[in-house]
Amino acid sequence: MTKLPDGSSTGGEPLVRRERRTPRRRILRVTRVEELSPTMRRIWLGGDDLEPDFPLGELGASDHVKLVPPDPGTGRVELPPPDGPRPAMRDYTIRRFDPVAKELALDFVLHSHGPAGRWALGAVPGAEVGVLGPRGSQIFPGSVSDYLIVVDETGLPAAERFLEELPASVAVRVLVIGGSPRPLGDERPVKVTWLPSAEGLLDTVGDVPSDVFVWAAGEADVMREVRAYLRDDQRVDRERLSIHGYWRVGVAGALPREEEA
Repeated sequence: MTKLPDGSSTGGEPLVRRERRTPRRRILRVTRVEELSPTMRRIWLGGDDLEPDFPLGELGASDHVKLVPPDPGTGRVELPPPDGPRPAMRDYTIRRFDPVAKELALDFVLHSHGPAGRWALGAVPGAEVGVLGPRGSQIFPGSVSDYLIVVDETGLPAAERFLEELPASVAVRVLVIGGSPRPLGDERPVKVTWLPSAEGLLDTVGDVPSDVFVWAAGEADVMREVRAYLRDDQRVDRERLSIHGYWRVGVAGALPREEEA
């Protein structure tokens, strides 16, 4: 049973709950491109296949879709059949959905390896891409007093969604490993620390409140160290940790989004 700041409890319910979605298959087109920093780009997608009630979970900051880039040989987007062979696909966090303009925003760390990374480097308005999902949402708690968010650039889209969606009463501290510093959380007071590397990360994490909720995502081995540190001497209860390895040094392709570090 989890105690909340007001002294009440969750009645045995988990702090993080899951909502399933009926996944959709779409071919969308780039409508515009924003340069967020020298290393990150936001690509907005639209098209007739994008439903106006695109499913996003409230406080579902890690909602994600699978991206199907065009076939490198034909230049065409070939959506996989539901039970057939899968082409090269990558998971991307849903950064934002604009129901008025009917546009979906995905943020990309710029690199030249991997099918989605190469597609993002050359994406221009009118370029097509396949988008599958989302299959569901993890709904994170809004009734805790403190959040600690630890990410590298791959986790920044979710971190920014947390800053936009968490109640103003929740104190938030964000640690970002690597990348190009830029403003985060313009609409709320937040302490953001940009670290040039993971060296010294655990010292920066330091002491944390016992009732903190921790969300972290990035390189799998780094995230494993964060988990071990926070679980050492039971600094933070297991149910208050949501820590994910999005990628691993030396391993081609992304790790499954459901894998915890």
